[in-house]
Amino acid sequence: MTFEEYETNALSTAVYPGRGEGFGLMYVALKMNGEAGEFAEHVGKAMRDDKFIDYAEYEGWWCNALDPERESLLIKEIGDVLWYLAAAAKELGTDLSTIARINNEKLAKRKAEGKLGGSGDNR
Repeated sequence: MTFEEYETNALSTAVYPGRGEGFGLMYVALKMNGEAGEFAEHVGKAMRDDKFIDYAEYEGWWCNALDPERESLLIKEIGDVLWYLAAAAKELGTDLSTIARINNEKLAKRKAEGKLGGSGDNR
């Protein structure tokens, strides 16, 4: 599935306050953050409850395989984040393919300049 196909399908289900106005962007930004938080919550639960991260005194820290049920929940949460990314792109008058291209160009420039590490938007 392409980004364009995904956006067409996903945004056909878009019903939220302020759609197409400034409030729509605020709404999807808040909801996207909430979904990303749910993703992070499942990673934390995998660490705590599923022993995804483990420790032994002489071996140190290591990662175990994800529980298949937890992995499925994580994939669903990423899908929810993707839905809000598509909605945010639409609110900004653009699309995921354009955003992906711009991001790849930015990262390629940073790599060429040896600036992948560090912080700041304009490196």
